[in-house]
Amino acid sequence: MPSAPPASDPQQADASDGKAGETAAEDVALFGRDGAERIVDVQPLLRGKHREQAKVRLYRRSAGSDGSKQRVTEETDEFYPFFFLSDAGLLEGFPAGRYRCETLDGDGFFRHLVAVRSWGALWDAVHHVEQNTGSRERRPDELYLVGSPVQQYLLQSGRTCLKGMEPGDLHRLQLDIETRSTGDFPNAERPEDEIILVALSDNRGWERLLDRRHLPEPVLLEEMVQVIREKDPDVIETHNGFQFDFDYIRTRCQMHGVAFAVGRDGSTPRAFDSSIRFAERVVDFPAIKIAGRHIIDTYFRVMAYDVFKRDLPGYGLKAAATYFGFASEERTYVEGDQITDLWNEDPERLREYALDDVRETRQLAAHLSSSAFYLTQMLPMPYGQAARTGPASKIESMFVREYLRERRAMPRSQWGSQSVGGYTDIFLTGAVGPVVYADVESLYPSIMLADGIQPKGDTLGLFPRLLRRLTDLRFEAKRQMKVADDEHVKGALDARQSSYKILINSFYGSLGFSLSTFNDFEEADKVTRRGQELLREMIGAIKERGGEVIEADTDGVFFVPPETDAADRPVRGDADAEQRFTENLTDALPDGIRVGFDGRYRKMLSYKKKNYALLGYDGDLKFKGSSLVARSSERFGRRFVRQAVRLILENDLEGLHDLYVETRAAVEASDWPEGVRSFARTETLKDTLQQYEADVEAGERTRTAPYELARRQAGQEGRAVRKGDRISYYITGQGKGVTAFKNCKLADDWSPSAPDENTAYYLARLDRFAEKFAPFFEEHDFRRLFSPEDLFGFSAEGIELQTERHEPAGTEFDDDVPF
Repeated sequence: MPSAPPASDPQQADASDGKAGETAAEDVALFGRDGAERIVDVQPLLRGKHREQAKVRLYRRSAGSDGSKQRVTEETDEFYPFFFLSDAGLLEGFPAGRYRCETLDGDGFFRHLVAVRSWGALWDAVHHVEQNTGSRERRPDELYLVGSPVQQYLLQSGRTCLKGMEPGDLHRLQLDIETRSTGDFPNAERPEDEIILVALSDNRGWERLLDRRHLPEPVLLEEMVQVIREKDPDVIETHNGFQFDFDYIRTRCQMHGVAFAVGRDGSTPRAFDSSIRFAERVVDFPAIKIAGRHIIDTYFRVMAYDVFKRDLPGYGLKAAATYFGFASEERTYVEGDQITDLWNEDPERLREYALDDVRETRQLAAHLSSSAFYLTQMLPMPYGQAARTGPASKIESMFVREYLRERRAMPRSQWGSQSVGGYTDIFLTGAVGPVVYADVESLYPSIMLADGIQPKGDTLGLFPRLLRRLTDLRFEAKRQMKVADDEHVKGALDARQSSYKILINSFYGSLGFSLSTFNDFEEADKVTRRGQELLREMIGAIKERGGEVIEADTDGVFFVPPETDAADRPVRGDADAEQRFTENLTDALPDGIRVGFDGRYRKMLSYKKKNYALLGYDGDLKFKGSSLVARSSERFGRRFVRQAVRLILENDLEGLHDLYVETRAAVEASDWPEGVRSFARTETLKDTLQQYEADVEAGERTRTAPYELARRQAGQEGRAVRKGDRISYYITGQGKGVTAFKNCKLADDWSPSAPDENTAYYLARLDRFAEKFAPFFEEHDFRRLFSPEDLFGFSAEGIELQTERHEPAGTEFDDDVPF
């Protein structure tokens, strides 16, 4: 009979010393009870000679102090696979010598802990429980199982990866491939669609290019594997590597009989299907796990960043690098459909392009992954997983680790949903300014701490204790940032406070998440209800003090500041006075609730709830929401809207009319500055082709252009189509009212020498974009502004921008987590 996972550890902090003891206990819950340092990865050993006792291999990177070179060492450790169970009777009939069952403290639903020796025994026990559950007509959630052996080891041991390390201690390697294409899109299964370049770099100044001109493809692949093994990185970083580079490399290796043996133990990667959620979007992708190494895909890091910022122009490497300021002035740009021709005509330029790709990937990864690095030091999951896992799962993993350590019965997730949402409302639409944004600092966390919010199932009281400790840790990190002189130290502290912030903001989300084990919809509603009250109190204070409220959005308010304050001192237009006025709103709110000054803007175009544009004093223009500029819209339309908004905010109505006339003329002349990319539309497949066809057959949806083209492309090229794929297409045919799915082509099929786009359709699209601005003008003036030139010319004289005040419409459900 195996021993159960240890309940205590000699390294556990002493929690008996008053306040210091409480803090130590909370840090054990946050960081794990075992302080083992410099573990870079954990590899499960479950088969072969390890069939009878589950083990893991730990990879540690030495510090390399006193001038010695860093080394990676290996060691093995045992663990006991386990799961939580509601009723020990469900194990009736399972051989008693194969497991140990321990009854836990407390009255949680999962009152028993079952431990076994091997991974095979774990699944035998799980299947036995499932069979007994079915025979007794019980619900299928009678056990709680963590399916990853690595996570099980980390939960059980109290260890985490990367403790005692800084981001720069990791050896990070960047990888990018360029491929030849004999079709519209490279197909790894087509023999002639070879990998022609492999660009590699690392965070220690090394770069390498492997070139198909000098090596047959099989030799190139073997050389790539050898280089990766020799460099021995802890992390491999790519941009869209899961969905393209790795899948392509694996297929080409299989074609040539080359072992893609890049694991630290000489193994090939384990492939499995996975998915990742970004707000309302779910992306399916072919994941891989490389033994002893992590994978960071900056494509996913960029998408995760944009969930909160919502202002990235695109998720591609070039767009992201430009957005973050990483693109050098000498950067080489090549469109995807030009790669094959450029390889034949100017391979040196393509080589520079590939190197620029890995350089930008390295910078993006360093910028966007530091918070995930520090989260890994706290979470019972490896670095690559911490970078891809959602916030609710992060919080739950910490709670489960502590419930396991304390031998406390676990709760079961509640059924139901939230009934109260965040407060969003709009009071004024139009072009207004100047504008200030005031936000309640950490609104939901502040409410949860002030009101003692705690899910009923959390019998250990972890929720309030860990939330407060994380808040204290973040405050201390931010305090140290202010006094730090060294920029490197500041950057590390900023990444730490960001990791704490991610967890802090996950607490509220876990309350209202239906799949969270520690959810509590009633408590979640208390938080949002109190948030509404506080926001209304702040709105009242702004109005009482002479400000005009434009929009309320969950935890903040846009408003036009008053001309003067209560002491008749100027406010509007004075940055310091506006900040002072905003922060003084704290006086009108309860203790513990602080109002922060979160920005000032020259003008704001208030369009709809949570949809607006802000013009900064530096001329920078920012957009929020998709009603004005949807990322899936045609590029020429997005450009037109962005330029039009700037002209409206600058009150340049002559320029606005000229913009419309010039854009219309360009569409009529098929004068596209970026070729087909100017008017093609890109959409993401949210369902599989099979689901799409089934829904069409059932009459639950109509046929659409992107799915029809994806189906056609899959048939022609034999390329698998996955949920999350992006399809770029344009509309053909005659007349603006054509049926899109019957008159569409892939963007790659368009030829500038024989343009066949539907001009009438795209002129109508231009007018649809222009109609977004109708609310800001009288109808007659709008028609004058957005119409072709006539014999009498155009004059903006007499045209005035319109603003409209709105009565508060009440509460709209909003599940955004306020910072």
